[in-house]
Amino acid sequence: MSFKMAILVCLTLMCLAACITYFLGKKVSKGFMKYIPVFSFCIGMLFFYIKLNFITHNPNSFEKASDIITIIILFIVFIVSLLEAVIIDIVENTKLFRKGFMVLRKAMK
Repeated sequence: MSFKMAILVCLTLMCLAACITYFLGKKVSKGFMKYIPVFSFCIGMLFFYIKLNFITHNPNSFEKASDIITIIILFIVFIVSLLEAVIIDIVENTKLFRKGFMVLRKAMK
């Protein structure tokens, strides 16, 4: 599989994962909405990992090196999006905790 075709398949899979996560977030829980980039970049990494290990390469080609570079880039973006989602989740829960704590304090007075 050529690198251009692999990028096209990877982008298609990532868009499909993003659409599925969006519809799950819309129907099931709004909490899934902030994890859309996490799931799509994870699917992209898995695709290139499977391509790297299970699809044969020519011995003198740069496909293997380009696959490794792509996996590293997708992993870095995956980590950044995961940190973003976790930080957003922590900030939202901190606001809820403060509101609950204020109501409890007023009830105790």
